[in-house]
Amino acid sequence: MKPSTANLLGLSSILIWASIVGGVKLITEQLTPLLAIALLYSVSAISMVILNRKTITFALPKTYLIVCGGCFVLYEVLFLSAIGLSHTRDEALILAMVNYLWPSFTLLFAYWFRQVSFQLAAYLGILISIFGLALVINPNVLNISLLLKTIAQNPSAYSLAFIAAILWSFYCIFTRKYAQGHNAVPLFFCLTALSLWVLFFISNQSWQQPLASLWLMIIVMGSLIGMAYKNWNQSLQFGQIQLLLLASYFTPILSSLFGSIILGIIPVWTFWLGTFLVSFGALLCWRFSKSI
Repeated sequence: MKPSTANLLGLSSILIWASIVGGVKLITEQLTPLLAIALLYSVSAISMVILNRKTITFALPKTYLIVCGGCFVLYEVLFLSAIGLSHTRDEALILAMVNYLWPSFTLLFAYWFRQVSFQLAAYLGILISIFGLALVINPNVLNISLLLKTIAQNPSAYSLAFIAAILWSFYCIFTRKYAQGHNAVPLFFCLTALSLWVLFFISNQSWQQPLASLWLMIIVMGSLIGMAYKNWNQSLQFGQIQLLLLASYFTPILSSLFGSIILGIIPVWTFWLGTFLVSFGALLCWRFSKSI
């Protein structure tokens, strides 16, 4: 595969991931959050199996399978549940920004695990990302009591999104440490779908029959998610890694833009400023850290 083709595949993955929040919110508005997410990830798992049949195996390092698999499944369940539990469409975009703290967290944890070295400016990048998130949640960022009051209106969703960001950071760190060249993402997708259905049945939720138009949305979005992961893996093998990683740090901005278009909302200007600061902080953190 030509590097230019691989780069385009990688960039297409970023665009797909940026549209997930808006799409998931539309689906969960018409079904219960758990059922909607279970259906969506079932389609994604089927798509991943079809596209990556030869990679479905349990013959993996046990630590990688248990630790990284656990982080992956929990992340997907918690993050999408947080979006499903959002009270409004605006809040769904805010919760996405909570999740996008993971790039900065990943570099911070990588420093703690002695995978990268930090310059002083990298810490400044983390603080800028956190400040940007606070601005997204509460435009009057200096009013701490109002910030806490906003979070208290939907503590479950904010907690799940924040824990998910930490889990994905650990997934990135532990994958590098334990994967040993293996790629178990298709298997992890299957385990995620299975976990969602187990949660659905043990919670005694009733089945809701999606309309034909909603089935189409679920199939299209689920297939695109599976395709995004496949394309990303190919782009990392044959593309320009620095270009792809650099582009990934702009995902929060793209996610907010696509989400606002898909959901038909116009966030206030402080939301966009905060979103920019989340991306800028992560980019600054990346710029002033290096692998050991």
